[in-house]
Amino acid sequence: MSDDRLFYEADCRRLNRKATLTSPGANLTHVEKLFDRVFPPNHKAPPLQPDLPVFKELAAAITAAKHQINWDQDLSNASFAVFDTETTGLHPFKGDEVIAFGAVLIEEGRLLEPAFQRLVNPLRPISAQSKRITGISEEMLRDQPTICSVLLDFLKFVGPRILVAHNASFDLAFLNLKIGEAIGTRVVNPVIDTVLLTAALYPNCEDYTLEGLAPRFNLNLAGRHSALGDAMITAALFLQLLPRLLEAGVNTLHQLAQLFSDSEQKGGFPLIF
Repeated sequence: MSDDRLFYEADCRRLNRKATLTSPGANLTHVEKLFDRVFPPNHKAPPLQPDLPVFKELAAAITAAKHQINWDQDLSNASFAVFDTETTGLHPFKGDEVIAFGAVLIEEGRLLEPAFQRLVNPLRPISAQSKRITGISEEMLRDQPTICSVLLDFLKFVGPRILVAHNASFDLAFLNLKIGEAIGTRVVNPVIDTVLLTAALYPNCEDYTLEGLAPRFNLNLAGRHSALGDAMITAALFLQLLPRLLEAGVNTLHQLAQLFSDSEQKGGFPLIF
């Protein structure tokens, strides 16, 4: 098997720190492998085109964030960037691409303006399901910038802030795959996953999707399945989880990383770094 048929599959519990070298058909049955060959699940985008000025700025933005992150900052007055992506599908390692970014900033417990909202040209078709869910068409993306320039804008927007996302490992897989292809590195910001954080603080919930949590946390689901809309909903959820976290005596990122480390039933750690 040639190297181009291999990819690194992220370990979602230790994303950014561990991955397993595997192949696209490693876990498929014989029938599924045959089906994949006859009906390929995705149309891959072309490889990244070299853009040295953008790649250089990407590297500089990640290096600057790495040097500025304060791991000892008090979470009660820390700076957060809550983000979400929309994609062509659910398989970043099999050719799906980001088509939209949305992000909002939280400072001292309140949302700041302006928000971050960008569309991305994925250089590949969009599935009918993605069009239906996101409302984004190929025509809307045709004249939009490609992923690396939008990633650069996103990283400049968030700076060294703590990132927050709902099911963060999914979004990080898309980001890290492209950053890795461009400059051989990854997102260095600490990331709080609100799925895992909610599960840790409220282990008896039956459904940790935003829809499932909406009644309990009185979340307004307007804008659901748009990148900025989902970022806003996640921010509203996080602003309710943060006081509960502080009440539990978790005041720093180090404490957050350690708090649930002995509890296998949580299915992962709320902090990804």
